[in-house]
Amino acid sequence: MLKLVIFLVFSVIFCSCASESSVKDDQPSSSRTSAAARAARERYRLTSQGDEIKVDDQVYEMRHYDVNKDKNPDIVNIFKKVPNEKGGHDLVISVKMMDLNHDSKIDVWRYFNEETGAVVKEDLDLDFDNKIDRTDYFIGGSVRRSEFDFQFDEKPDVIKNYDELGQLIAIESDQNGDGIIDYWEYYRNGVIEKIEKDTNKDGKPDVSKMPGEEGFKSMAPVDEKLEADPAANVQEKPEDEIKVEIETSEAPDPAAAQPAKEETEKEEAKPAEESK
Repeated sequence: MLKLVIFLVFSVIFCSCASESSVKDDQPSSSRTSAAARAARERYRLTSQGDEIKVDDQVYEMRHYDVNKDKNPDIVNIFKKVPNEKGGHDLVISVKMMDLNHDSKIDVWRYFNEETGAVVKEDLDLDFDNKIDRTDYFIGGSVRRSEFDFQFDEKPDVIKNYDELGQLIAIESDQNGDGIIDYWEYYRNGVIEKIEKDTNKDGKPDVSKMPGEEGFKSMAPVDEKLEADPAANVQEKPEDEIKVEIETSEAPDPAAAQPAKEETEKEEAKPAEESK
């Protein structure tokens, strides 16, 4: 009887330890799976400025397009689900993200007004260093303000303002890199007509030059690479849409792959049989 009691006690202790060990072993695996899923989602949901694009699967739908047919998404569209009269929902574009140089990293984030469908903002990484170089703000479908980072410090140092017709009306610039605008150019009908500069760092212009005066010369930097808009010609087509699994890191089932392997072997054997 004593031996039976001792055996039962040791059995309970052993089972308890085994259960704790199993729980501890399962936790890292689950954690790794969740981390992998989060990392995959971040590729599309985070901008280069670190602002998260909120994607609620109940409200939004994400679609991927492979424009250059390399089996990797070049365009990722986020659509808002809008209920319709038929009891279903229509898709309204909210954000368009583009990989311009096909390196599997997003270079352009284009944001839309979900009510009107008009573009309201666009972030561009035109030198592909994973940092925003230019941000355009739209009103009524046209760019009214462009911010450029020519010094590549993730801060706008040149700002261009446009009228409703798209004509340049003013340029603001931070020429000494202290984060404060210290230079201004003003335009009329696309022609520069006045230059102002802040030389004592009080944030106000203390030097003004008019056409014909000595020293009247545009000082705002120009970079054709950052001025260009290569994203304008990148358009997806329905046949480019691909399904991208980014929510799971589970390995494929070997049994499910076996029939496909057998079919491949049969197809490879046909030419040999026909040649006989």
